[in-house]
Amino acid sequence: MEGSLYRPLRNSGCRIIDDIVFKGYRSLLLENEKLLVHLLLDKGGEPVRWLHKETDTDFIWFTEQGLSRAQPLYADYQDNYIGGWQEMLPEVSYTSQYRGATVHRGESAVTPWEYQIIKDERDEIQVRLINRIRSMPIVTEKIMTLKSGSGTVVIKETLHNRSDSTELEVNWGHHLAYGFPFLDQESFITLGDAAQIVHPRTGESWDWPKLVQNDGIIADLSLMPAEGTERELLYIRMTEHRYRLTNPRKQVALEVRWDGSVWPYLWYWQNFKADCDAPFYGCEYNIGLEMFNVPPKLTLSEAAKLGLALKVPAGGNISSWLEIEAVDLRKEAAHGC
Repeated sequence: MEGSLYRPLRNSGCRIIDDIVFKGYRSLLLENEKLLVHLLLDKGGEPVRWLHKETDTDFIWFTEQGLSRAQPLYADYQDNYIGGWQEMLPEVSYTSQYRGATVHRGESAVTPWEYQIIKDERDEIQVRLINRIRSMPIVTEKIMTLKSGSGTVVIKETLHNRSDSTELEVNWGHHLAYGFPFLDQESFITLGDAAQIVHPRTGESWDWPKLVQNDGIIADLSLMPAEGTERELLYIRMTEHRYRLTNPRKQVALEVRWDGSVWPYLWYWQNFKADCDAPFYGCEYNIGLEMFNVPPKLTLSEAAKLGLALKVPAGGNISSWLEIEAVDLRKEAAHGC
């Protein structure tokens, strides 16, 4: 169905709009009655809109830099970072060396993805996104499904090792960051029972959501603090791999659920206009809740030595899944949930 000149278009139910260009990037739009998801195929397939129509809330945060056309001078992940959500492979921490190759942080987030339309019907749409990184023979296949009347996008992913003779190791996950217009100081995070906060450098741990700081003050990490608050990068261990980020003022929440057997570590990045150096220069108020296979901030070689890197068998594959649900709190309350 890809590239079909006469593929019928709809203006109700589930819809796919393809073969369009936005600010110089090939784009793909997935839509139903509740959501509009706009993906930039030429920029890692990342969403630049994840719009909840009923509350007119876009969950995607942009940095002050914003989105501009691709430029060869700014080729790596950090130079291309505009906020929002990115798929990270084969390195999630730093660009590093692995088995004679330079493995770039978030190579999959700065390279183009192809697409195939699997299903295009009023009651359900489904697309396959495909990416091939250059640093090693790994192909990522991602199937996204949206059903009529649903606020949930279901994502199923597979990494394929195209080498028939060599097992490959990778770091993999999703860099999900939040800020304006969805996140504000009234927002809060909800996790399941038995979650623990861990400091990646010291190994200290605390029961969620209370963190004992160096000055003895207890901070509630489920709440958003005042601007200027300094916080270090932490991670969270959990038995129930899901979180909900709620904005009570907008009466909307985002619930994220994922495969904890592949991505057991939830990084909690906190940036409340306290860092006055690059890359944000005190401009941004945001957090990241990011699921990865490793704790912060191991490189691929370090993760491999510790047995934490994911192993993709020669000629084989590994799979995972992710669900992202927009929740209208007014309707949830009406149903007594």
